[in-house]
Amino acid sequence: MKSSIYLHIPYCKQACSYCDFHFSTNLTTRENVLDHMLKEMDKRSILTPWNQAQIVSIYFGGGTPSLLESEEIERILQHIHSSFEDISSEVEITLEVNPDDITTERLERWYRSSINRLSVGIQSFDGGELSASNRAHTNEESHQVLQWISESDFENYSVDLIYGMPGSTTESWQKNLKQLEKYSPPHMSCYALSVEENTVLASQVKKGTTILPREEVVLEQYQQLGKWAQAQGYEHYELSNYSKPGKRSAHNQHYWSYQPYLGIGPGAHSFDGKLRFWNVSNNNLYTQGAAITEEELTVSEQLNERLMVRLRTADGFRYSKDLPQLGLDNAHEEAFRINIDAGLRAGVIAPINDGFRILPENWMTSDAIIAGLMIDHDDED
Repeated sequence: MKSSIYLHIPYCKQACSYCDFHFSTNLTTRENVLDHMLKEMDKRSILTPWNQAQIVSIYFGGGTPSLLESEEIERILQHIHSSFEDISSEVEITLEVNPDDITTERLERWYRSSINRLSVGIQSFDGGELSASNRAHTNEESHQVLQWISESDFENYSVDLIYGMPGSTTESWQKNLKQLEKYSPPHMSCYALSVEENTVLASQVKKGTTILPREEVVLEQYQQLGKWAQAQGYEHYELSNYSKPGKRSAHNQHYWSYQPYLGIGPGAHSFDGKLRFWNVSNNNLYTQGAAITEEELTVSEQLNERLMVRLRTADGFRYSKDLPQLGLDNAHEEAFRINIDAGLRAGVIAPINDGFRILPENWMTSDAIIAGLMIDHDDED
């Protein structure tokens, strides 16, 4: 069995207006939190399935992991190697980084520590959009660090961009993409801005102080992105992800394949194949040993979640790969087949060898399509 490890580093310099992830700008608890993350690793590494799994990806997320000192990152990686017996020789180790945290010296140190992939939070090359989002870096810093990375030993890195930003247009989005052409990153993650509850952005939109682009503009930006990415040689392999040949994200693919993953740190989520559990999203309570919340998924919930993650991808849902381990009974299977047949007749999903998929041009409405394919679980305990 293969597994991945996600490390949630819950600290940021400042709050982006759109972010609803768990983080703190108070770094005084950092040492205590990191110590407890190592202790959590020790406890989890001896439990099934992680005591038998091969670790194929390690991902530093957050928050802003690039706020950590290089020594702290090295300490965490060393602890992973001492706690988990089977680390793949080709393990992908990703560090999320913000442009304002990057120097040539830090790039060299990260690479020497065995980080072999970076995820760079550019978000936009437009100064007005960066300011509206309360990002800590500038357009000039973005260009500088991308040049440094392209000249470094890192052969694998990803760039994050967001479309649908306040004030953005199809013209400004095209300029964003044009500025990225110079660097031709191996991988891109491009997200539509979403307004999450209890964020600064949500408050601004409610008050009318921030105006977002119309839905049809956002859809056109998504379509622009797809055409541009194809022309630049990228594979659109998931709703929000594009890669050059051979540069898909191993960590993301592991998650989308519905395999076990282990989350370490405050607010981090884990999945062992049937049981989902997560840590409290509070740094102080986490270090005090707050209880983990657990949820055991029913057969139908497992199927529905598998539909949700698999149909966001170009690979789609495969009967021989995705169904056997679920243990569907006749009633579940009949309900599933009825929904799939209806989806095929309606043309919202397309047949492929051994399964079905949502075509990329319909991914922007994938949530509604997938909801129509899900089976009811009201009759389960």
